[in-house]
Amino acid sequence: MRRWQPDDSAALADIFARAVRETASRDYRPAQIEAWVAGPADWAARLGASVTFVAVERGIADEAGRPIGFMQYEPPTRIDMAYVSPARQRRGVASALLAALEAEAKARQIKVLNVEASITSRPFFAGHGFSLLTPQIVRVRGQEFLNYRMQKKLA
Repeated sequence: MRRWQPDDSAALADIFARAVRETASRDYRPAQIEAWVAGPADWAARLGASVTFVAVERGIADEAGRPIGFMQYEPPTRIDMAYVSPARQRRGVASALLAALEAEAKARQIKVLNVEASITSRPFFAGHGFSLLTPQIVRVRGQEFLNYRMQKKLA
């Protein structure tokens, strides 16, 4: 686990696109997926403007580690992006990313975290203590998406 570095941007954009296309496609229509995958135009600016945690898979020849997932924290209380490579899902990667993010928030003396969870990610966040505040419809590039405003009180 480490913090985002500018050289991570292309790998994280790829993880994002693959996770949306391969995982979220079970819950959203093709037109929604394509609108979602369009993503930010400048990944480095987007990720660098927040605190982004990167889960890496380390190998003997690669000291920095190859990114396999990431989670973006926008202080003081917002979790923005949370994506794990489809090949590494359901192995604790997202849980480790969330633990790092929560530790950062607690170090900043933040008492609550908020997320707008997709249909796909809602069970993950609910399983980690986030409560549903309200379902909502958001528009992204001309497409309407159902997502869920959720919140967790930090101890």
